[in-house]
Formats: sequence, C-alpha cells, structure tokens
Amino acid sequence: MKLAWILARKDLLQTVRDRLSFVFILVMPLLFTLFFGLLFGSSSSDQLPVAVNNADGGAAARQLVAALRRSDVVKVTVEGQTSAEKAVVDDNAAAALLIPRGYSASVAAGKKASLTVVSTQGSSGAATAASEIRSLAGEQVAVELAARAAAEAVWATRRMPQGVRSGVLAKSAAQARPVAAAALTHPAVTIQTIQAGTAAGQVPSGFVLSSPGMLVNFIMFSLTTAGVALIVERRNGTLQRLMTTRVRRWELIFGKVAGMFVLTFVQQILLLGVGQLFFGVDYLRDPEALLVMMVSLSLVASTLGLLIASVLKSEQALIATTVLVSMGVSALSGAWFPLEITGSAYQFVGHLLPTSWILDGLRGVVVRGFDVADVLPAFGFSVAWAAGLFVLAVWRFRLSD
Repeated sequence: MKLAWILARKDLLQTVRDRLSFVFILVMPLLFTLFFGLLFGSSSSDQLPVAVNNADGGAAARQLVAALRRSDVVKVTVEGQTSAEKAVVDDNAAAALLIPRGYSASVAAGKKASLTVVSTQGSSGAATAASEIRSLAGEQVAVELAARAAAEAVWATRRMPQGVRSGVLAKSAAQARPVAAAALTHPAVTIQTIQAGTAAGQVPSGFVLSSPGMLVNFIMFSLTTAGVALIVERRNGTLQRLMTTRVRRWELIFGKVAGMFVLTFVQQILLLGVGQLFFGVDYLRDPEALLVMMVSLSLVASTLGLLIASVLKSEQALIATTVLVSMGVSALSGAWFPLEITGSAYQFVGHLLPTSWILDGLRGVVVRGFDVADVLPAFGFSVAWAAGLFVLAVWRFRLSD
C-alpha cells in the first residue's frame, strides 16, 4: 500500500508542476462559473411553489388566493387537499396552504380565522412561503376588521346631528386602530409542520446553478493531465520497468486511481471554497452531506479517468475523448442548465448518470438543507457506477501498447 501512495504522490507532483494544468483545474472553472452565474442570475423562477387547497370557496378565500397570485414571492398552484400535501412530500412545492371551510364566514364576522400551512421543518423556502402567506392573510383580516368597524360606526351615527356624529366617528376610528394593528401583529394563521423529507425550493439559478455545475464539468475535464501521463508511461515502458521492482500490479493501479482521486478532491476544495466565500453558495450548510458528495464525485471521476486512459493509446485521442465526455456528461446532468426545465425523457436519461445525482445532492445541500440521509441514495448510485468503471478499467489496463 505504501508503494501505491508513493506512485499517487508522484502523479500529483507531475500535475502540479504543469502550469497549463493550473489553468484547467482552477482558472477556467471559476471563469465559467462566473459566466453562467451571471447568465442565469436574473432567472424569474425564484418564486417558491405553493400548492393551495381552497375548501372554503368564499369571497375572503378567493381574495386571499388572488393576493397570493399577485405576490412576487410565491407561485400558486391549486390542488385538492391530498394532492397539495403530497406536493410537499414529493418536493414539488415549498409549502401547501389549506383554506378550511368557514374561513370566509369567520373573516366576514370579524372572528378569528385560521389557515393551515403544511411545510417541512427546517426548510428556508417553506419558512419564506409561510411568512408571505401569514403577511397577506393578516392584512386581509386587518382590512376586514377595520372596514367592519367603520361600517358599524357609520350605521350607528346615521341619525345623529352632524357635530355629534363627527365626534363619535373619530372615537370609533380610534377604537378600531388597535384592533387592526393587533390583527397585523398576530395574524390568524396556524402553521402545521409535518416531517416529510425536505421541501422544494426554487429551480436552481445564478451561482447555485453554475458553481456545482462547473465543478462537475471541470472535475471531469481535469483528468486529461493524469490520463496523458498514464498513456506516456505505458508507451515509453515506464510501467513495465516499475513491474520489475517491488511494485505489484494492484498497487500500480491503485496508485493511479488514488492520484486522480486526490487531485479531483483537492480541486473540489478549492472550487467549493471560492463558491462559498465569493459567490455566496452555502455549501457548508451541512458539511457532512457535502463531504459525502465530494467523495462521490471524486470516486466517479477517478475511475472514469482510469478507464479512458486504459482504453486509449494516444494523447490526442484522450484529450478529444475527455472533452467530449465532460461536455456530454455536463449537458445531460444539468450542469449547464437545470434539468427541471427540460422534458421528462431528458430528465430520465440524465438521471441514468451518477453526475446528475451528485448535482442534485450538491444543490440539495445548498438550497434545501439536505443532510447525510438525504444524499445517501446519490452516494450509493455513484459508488455503483464507480465500481463498474473500476472493473472495466482493470480489465482493460495494459502495461504496454
């Protein structure tokens, strides 16, 4: 094992000494992250999806739904109660608003009205949606109470002399103000929280889209240097000479994979650090889940790099193949644009690749607060792919052309 790590260290030193590698490993990913982040930064998809079930159907309920439709914060879809709650469970909505029967009657009568917002605990998107619902409902109740108080005051003073009437109306208005203020401060909305995984946030945009996407894109692309080194060593007989020493075949293969793994892992640390500090992408929302996704990506990338270098015989072929593979995988996985805006067939094909699962996991950590349990399916899928790629690479690995 010690010899394998020595070989891995040797490959890393060769990569570090290559100035062109620095450009591909750090400079180009940051430039492309900035470009795509600015390109998709003004996306109009930042509204949080809210599934509404209007079981009341009265005037006040319709007015509340209309106010939500005009909101810049939420995007309303009308559902049945079961469908609305299921939308939250399935991560298709940040929250579900349930308007019960009798809501409009309570508002019209000046009584305390109640709503139920179904969300998932700990979701920032759900909290934002609930806050918007609470604010709009509170305004509605306050306006209704103020209008009711004004109407009652006008009706009570309709036969009074003008001078007396003005004084009574002013006194009624003074009494109505605290009622309206209390309604705004303590809006009649009941929040019910259910444990249903994680709530959906907005479609990825800005640097939340570009930073993880370019991370995956250029992690794949950076394997060019390590792959070329393996091809050169095979062609000039270095690998065969190594086998005359104490190095075993499995140590040689492990050393090559370990070198690629460490290279891609360090590259991830650099790019994630820049994304966290300068692009405002909250990768450290759950460090453990982030670490799982980083290991997943390095496993897939290093085994894929070993396979490509084992199959191809020339540097030109490897460079061309790496470019095509990295571009194709990135496009299919949602690195350049969110898969949510594509058709179901495209999403199905994209999710046959481990990189799409890794991207979902990374963005889930940033946007939805994924923990380790939430990213384990992506990790398992990635490990399965890495194991398959490694078996194929070992099968095709040759010490000489």
